[in-house]
Order: sequence, then structure tokens, then C-alpha cells
Amino acid sequence: MGTYSSPDNSDVKNLQKLTDTLSAALQVSISIRNSYGERFTRDSRYGSFYYNVLEPSPAGLSLYGQFVSGLLADRDSVSCVRHCPALGLTAAVISISSEKAPLASILVEDVRLEEDAVSNGRYREIARSLQIDEDAYLDGIHSLPLTTSVRFHHILDLLTLLSQQLYILKQTNLNLLSATSSLENQESLYRQEKNILEKLAERDSMTGLYNWHKFEEMAAFYSTQKDREICMISADANFLKLTNDIFGHEAGDLLLTSIARIMGDLAKSDWLVARCGGDEFRVILPDTRLETALDYCRRVARNCQNDKSLTLPLSVALGAAEWNSEKETLHDCFSRADAKMYQNKTALKHELRIPDYIMERLYDRQILNREVVELTSSLTYEFALYLRFSKERARETSLAARYQDIGMAKLPEFFVIRGQSRTQEETTQMHLHVTHSYTMARQFDELYKIADIIHSSHEKWNGSGYPGSLKGTGIPLESRVIRLTSDYVSKTHPTIRGGYHTEEEILQKLRDDRGTLYDPNLTHKFLEFLKTSKDRFSPAEKPAATPRRAPS
Repeated sequence: MGTYSSPDNSDVKNLQKLTDTLSAALQVSISIRNSYGERFTRDSRYGSFYYNVLEPSPAGLSLYGQFVSGLLADRDSVSCVRHCPALGLTAAVISISSEKAPLASILVEDVRLEEDAVSNGRYREIARSLQIDEDAYLDGIHSLPLTTSVRFHHILDLLTLLSQQLYILKQTNLNLLSATSSLENQESLYRQEKNILEKLAERDSMTGLYNWHKFEEMAAFYSTQKDREICMISADANFLKLTNDIFGHEAGDLLLTSIARIMGDLAKSDWLVARCGGDEFRVILPDTRLETALDYCRRVARNCQNDKSLTLPLSVALGAAEWNSEKETLHDCFSRADAKMYQNKTALKHELRIPDYIMERLYDRQILNREVVELTSSLTYEFALYLRFSKERARETSLAARYQDIGMAKLPEFFVIRGQSRTQEETTQMHLHVTHSYTMARQFDELYKIADIIHSSHEKWNGSGYPGSLKGTGIPLESRVIRLTSDYVSKTHPTIRGGYHTEEEILQKLRDDRGTLYDPNLTHKFLEFLKTSKDRFSPAEKPAATPRRAPS
């Protein structure tokens, strides 16, 4: 009759034991089927009639299978009882259903009701029709006890109630398992949240390093261990405020996380590296000599210096001290490290010229051309002297010419790709680089005095320039000088806007634009100046073909 399959999440062994016990007690055969008619358990057969009489007979087995299949087809009802005269047997099916669909059936078989009993002669006729030995059939059929319809329905009622209670218990167990699983999931989430909160309690959320509270906790712990060699390091990120002011707080955050990554990567596993707020970092180095601490400081500084990923230099000032536990507290040791850090910070400020660093990054990214910038600065200085500027004033004008486009560092690189077409918004953003140059210049002591000259360096005599649309003599004289010298170099030397004009072309262009782009009187003097400086500032030789950039 086929194989049986196990129900999910059920104790099949106990279910089989239950059906075997019920079959023996109630003197009926019992099997449990799923909604597809497949067996959950092995059939619990009462007596030997099925195995010894029906199963060996192909005709008997076929007829019995048809009878059972037809009975199972009516499993949607609570119970269904049928008698099969061709077999001399009665069977019933009890349906086990949820609110939504049938789940399983209990098949009760091999039943001989008193009301359906026939003579031995009739049983012999049945045996002959099934091609079964008549005596074997009689012995088998009489081995099944006669029962009344009333008793059989009591058996069915019992099995129905039992199946309902088993289903309720099963659902209760499933609900309990679900509740248990939910509690376990909640417990797991609680543990995860606890771990996260514990981590947040001792970690800096931005850098992932330990925070000030953890540093103080560990410093208090190590301060009692006077027999250990302990070093302290104080570190301070350079240019954080400048980075925030010029490039925004995202750039400042990147500066801090980059320094934190380098300090964390170079530290030993038992060292405590902490960010203690703002641009301040601290390190506790247990079981470490001063020589090792100083070597760590040098390596951190070197790795920061070699990192060119940021527009401003990645730089950190560090100071280290070894704890003399007999003469000072661990806090005193850190104070000494902090003092050394500030000494190094002062020295670094004098060593690093930030404007030049930014310009180098612009040269590296091919946003500006070093040769063009230097030539413009030199030409501006010479022309300013020709105009009888004092050397200091000429130097300042030349310096403004050099750094007039430093604000390009704030623009996306695609803004300055030559030959591209720009939207109106992109053009507006491009023009804003002059304002960026002005605000950046005001951040540096060496450029503060020339910020206004830089701000007006892209204005035009007729008022069509930017960013302020200044006109005529409302434009500072130094800025008018830079406008002339910059345009001359940009038209005679390779820049992002082109270049390679002949001498006659550029001179004619300057004459044509007097009174529109340039101060007329200043242009006349500039043309005179070019005649006296022909060898030094003559246009570059135009190549046979304009070079193409290699595809990126």
C-alpha cells in the first residue's frame, strides 16, 4: 500500500506506539495519513487477515486499495463509514482539520459489523471472486471480532476526541516553541544591544578608537602598577580647524579617521589608543621603553606624511614620555608627553607651508599647470616693477597671481576638464572658485594681506567679470595687473583653457580687448613692457599639432 512519511516536528516513535496500542485495545486496524493520503506512520494492523489473506491476492489487494482510496476521498467530512460487500469488511475515515484546511486523516480498517455479517457460503463466494483460498479466507475473516454499529461509533468518537486533543496539544506545543524561540531571539537581540552599548560606552563612534572614558579608566588601572615600564603619548591632529573651515566637516572627519587608522594599525595589541575629543589622541603603552614609544611616533608621522589622499597634509604632532613611577604620577608623565607634543606642533607649523601643499596637489591632479603659474607670478612681479610699484607691493601682487586659483581645490575634478560643456549651475560653481580662493587666503598668515586682490583678480574692466561684477577703477589696480598677465600667459602657454597663440595674435587680442576686458591705459603700458621683455616672456613655440591627453 506504499510507504509512510514522518510528520514535521513530531515524535514519530511515540505516535507509532500510540496507534499500535489503540489498535490492540480497540481491536481495529488504524493508520494515520496526511492530506495527500500518504502514511505518517506504519499501519497498525489488528489480526492477520490483511497480511495473510488480502495482500497475497492481486485481485484482493487491488480491490482493497480502491475501497480505501474512495474512502479517503471523503475525508473533508468529520467521519465517513463505508461497507464493502465485495470484501466483507467495513472501514471508516476521521478527518483532522484546522480552521483553514484538512491536515490529516485517521483510517480505521478491518472492521466486521454484526449488521453486515453473512453466511459462510457467501464468504466462500467472496473468496472465489478474489481468487483466494476459501478456507484461508474463512479463517481470516472469522479472526476479526464481530462488533456492533453502536460500539464502532463509540470507537470513532473516541478517536475523534483523541485526535482533537492531540491537535490542540500539538498547537499548544508549537505556540510554546514559538514563544520560546521569540524569547531566545529577544535574548539574542538584548545581548547584541548590550554589546553595542558596551562598545559605544568605551569606543569613539567616529574613529572606532577607545574614548576618553576608557582612557581614564585604564590610566587609573595602570597608575597602581608602579613596577611596570609604561610610556604615555600625546597626539594632536594638525589643521583640523583649517580643514573644517575650508573643505567642510566631512573632510575634517576624514582627516581624523585617517590619522586614527594609522595610529591604530601601528600600535601593538596591548596598547590603548584613544581619541579623547576633537583633534586630541592619547596612547598608553604598557611594558614599553621610551625608545619604542619614540619609534612609534616617528612611524605614525612618516605614514601620515606619505598619505597624499587629502587636499591638506595629513599631519599629527606627537610627544612621548616614560613614566618615572618613583617621582611622579602617571598623570604627570602624560603632562610631560603633552608638553613635548606642543613643542613639536609649533615646529611643524613653521615647516609646513599649507598654501604650497595645496598648490602641489593641484599640480599633481593636473588642475593647474606649475609652469604657467610660476610664469604668471614672475611676469606679474616684473610688470609691477615696470609700473613703479615698490618691491614689497610688487611681491604681494606676484603672490596674489600665484595663489589666485587656489580655490580650485574645493571644486570636483571634472569641473576643469578641458573641452567639456558645462551647465549654467556648473559655470556658476566654477566662478565661485575665486571666492573660495579669497576665503582660503584669509586663513593663512602669509596670504591674509592679499586676499582682496585675489578676490578681484577675475573681474573685467566693463563689469562682466566675477565674482563681484566690479567695473573700471573700482577694481583694485593689482587685480587689473593680474588680469592682464594671467590672460597673456594663458593664451601663449598650454593651460586648461588652451594656449599656443602666436605673438602677433596675442598682441592683437590685447589691443582688441582694451576697454572691455582690460584697463585701456594699463594695457598700453603692458604692451610697451612686453617690447622691453621680449626674450623673457615671448609666446611659447606653437607645436605642429595640439597634443592629446592619453585616455584615462
